[in-house]
Amino acid sequence: MTESALALREHPQIIELLSVLEQHSLSKQKEEVQALVGYIDGMEEKLSQMMDEMKAMRLEVEKLHNKGIRTQCAQLVGTAEEKIRQGKAMLSTARTNFVSAAGRMLGTFQEKGRAALRHAVQALRIPAVLSRMERGFSHASQAMEQCAGKLDVIRDELHQAGGHMKNAGRTLAGKEALEAQELEADKGALARLRGLFASCGKTFAQMERGAGRLAEKAGGEKSSVKTELRGLKPAPEGQRRQAASKEQAR
Repeated sequence: MTESALALREHPQIIELLSVLEQHSLSKQKEEVQALVGYIDGMEEKLSQMMDEMKAMRLEVEKLHNKGIRTQCAQLVGTAEEKIRQGKAMLSTARTNFVSAAGRMLGTFQEKGRAALRHAVQALRIPAVLSRMERGFSHASQAMEQCAGKLDVIRDELHQAGGHMKNAGRTLAGKEALEAQELEADKGALARLRGLFASCGKTFAQMERGAGRLAEKAGGEKSSVKTELRGLKPAPEGQRRQAASKEQAR
């Protein structure tokens, strides 16, 4: 089995590092390493499952009869697959960097001892790594929600068009037009695709929250993408004038 196929928790250097940390009573450092290893392994498994589900859905989309709808859905699936690939790439980079760092830490321990090993674990900046993942998964969750929203528009337009066609036929047959019926949310390939987008969005949101909790537990400041975005919004006009007046006064 290749190293890339191994779960991170099964990698020889990670196993050895955890063993050394335990032997030298560096329990806090061991917990931080275990938390990051467990998180990366779990998220890689979830993303692989999501990609398999998306590929299966793509095959179903290709069977849609309406070419225009088929093309639009295929594009949405492509967007979703790209977000999943980005998540996998982010975790793959973290895994590679972590394995390399584990090797360096073991070397540091052999040369300089326990105290140097403790500082080496701190130098991993585990909270910062987790915060980056939190932001990445937040963006992916939002992208999945947008895909679901776009599909809702497509489904509603298709449903209305179908209703108009039925009523046109009834009119030609001298029958009364039927009232518009509600869209059945759980039927058809488009409904299943919409459900998959929503499910993936929730999974990404869970991954975001998990990274945030671990980052906070590991000693990092609580990061919130929404808070960061609010900070980027322009200040109200009154505040901008006040700030400008202060600047001129200087």
